[in-house]
Parts: sequence; C-alpha cells; structure tokens
Amino acid sequence: MKFALPFLLLASPAFAQLTLAPPAERTFAETTPFSSHLVATGPFTDTLQSEAAEGTVTREIWRIAAPDATTLQLLAPLRDQLLDDGWEILFDCQTRACGGFDFRFEIDVTPAPAMFVDLADYRYLSARKGETWKTIVISLSGDLGFVQITTIAPTSDLDTVVMSTSNAIQGLSSPGGGNMASTLDSLGRAVLDDLEFATGSTELSGDGFASLEQLAAFLTENERTTIALVGHTDAEGGAEGNMAISRSRADSARDLLIERYGIAPDRIKTHGVGFFAPVAPNDTEAGREANRRVEVVITSTE
Repeated sequence: MKFALPFLLLASPAFAQLTLAPPAERTFAETTPFSSHLVATGPFTDTLQSEAAEGTVTREIWRIAAPDATTLQLLAPLRDQLLDDGWEILFDCQTRACGGFDFRFEIDVTPAPAMFVDLADYRYLSARKGETWKTIVISLSGDLGFVQITTIAPTSDLDTVVMSTSNAIQGLSSPGGGNMASTLDSLGRAVLDDLEFATGSTELSGDGFASLEQLAAFLTENERTTIALVGHTDAEGGAEGNMAISRSRADSARDLLIERYGIAPDRIKTHGVGFFAPVAPNDTEAGREANRRVEVVITSTE
C-alpha cells in the first residue's frame, strides 16, 4: 500500500461520528435540522435505488493531502470503523458499479468548488444504524483527496449547531492567460471560462478561445489522456430544457477541439448537468454568467 491515512472515531451522545485525523482539513461543515438527504441503496440503472432519510442532516467535507492514494485507501478505514461500531453497510460501490455519470448527478453532493468528484474515479458508501443514516463520497484530484461525510439523525439526537465554512480549493478557472496544463495536472479539472454563452444559447460568442487552444495543446502532449466536457447553465428556465442546452454547449466545445485542433473524437465525451451544479448564486447577472460554463474533467490517463 502506497498510502495510509489515520482516522479517528469520536463518540457523541447518541451516535459515533467519523472524523478524519490530520493531515485532513475540514473545509465545509453544515448542520440543518428538519431536513432530508437522498441515500443511495443500490446502483443507478434506469433510476437510482434510494431512500429519502429525514432528520437533522450534518454534512462535512474534508480535503486531504494524499499523494499516491487510491479512493479505496481513503474509504477502507472509514468503512472498517463503521462495521466495528455496528453499522449496517447498505451500499458500497466504485464509479461504474455505482452507475457512473448518472449516479454521480443523482446523489446529494455539495457543488464545486467545495466538493470535487472525478466522474471517472469516485467511491460511495451508505450505512445505517438504528434510525441514523450515513453516506460517504470520496474522490481524488491530483495529490488531494476529497471526502464528504453526511449523517442523518433523529433531530432530538443532535444539538442544533449550524456552521458553514468553505476553504475549498480555488483556482479551477484557467483564463486566457492562465496555465491550463498546471491546473489539470494539479486538480484534474478546469473551467473553460473564456467560452461565453448568452442565457438559453448554445452558440459560442466569439471566435478565438485561449482555453481551448491550451486544452488542445495539453491533449496533444498527453496522448493517452481522455476527457469529459461538462456543460452547465444558469437557473433560468426549466430543468429539462437546461439539461439539453448544457449538453449542447459541451458539444460545441468538443466540435471545435475536433475540427480546429484535430483531437480524436473518441478522447472527448460530453455531458450536460443543467443548473444542478452552480458555482455562484443565480440572483445576479454576474452569478448567472459564471454558472453558464463548460468544464473539462480528466477521465483517464491510461
């Protein structure tokens, strides 16, 4: 094993709460009473096998310095602690066995940049003990591990403490003067933020795009790397229409990479997630503009 990370299991009045020992850094924490959380109990096939757990929902996100780690190495100590404490594991899966892209966007995950989920390498676990539920989502980006732990407990079992902080990774964007290669090498993803779209439009505004030129150079240099282009929209309009628009925006970027820069079509997949992963509030024009974007995510380096 290349990497081993210590974990601690701390007791609380009503249930055991998983926490991660240093070198983990908690970058987000929030407790919401009288809420709900979707717990996956099986893979996504035509639909997601799940239950809606209700109670006090506590969500924590951790960032871990994890060079050479695998998602299993991060998950295994947490899973073992749950089993030792008498939890029943409901579902435990990795990427394709979970249902891939569809599963990722059906489960409850805090949006980027707080939580990063590599579409090609993530793990999910759900567990239950009595009336308390727990889900864990784990993924990697470069030398960093991202862990989201969500606990759903009867409201009377938890003090109502609400805290929301985010020291999450910044720098996902690679503007015209930025270094696309270093962003992808370190984070595994980047925002192509000089691709501009008007609300409801799938047509790119402008002709020259430094981000696509840098991405094409990166792909040319890294011949075995494959990517996914993920389109996003603002919150104007309905969900179904925005899903189609976001996919078309990703398709527009893919077409340019293939036709203008000669990148092989089988190295680029496209997805659209509509308005379900915003990076800014949708109540201002600046926020809506930031949300109308295309991101590149490395899916394989083999």
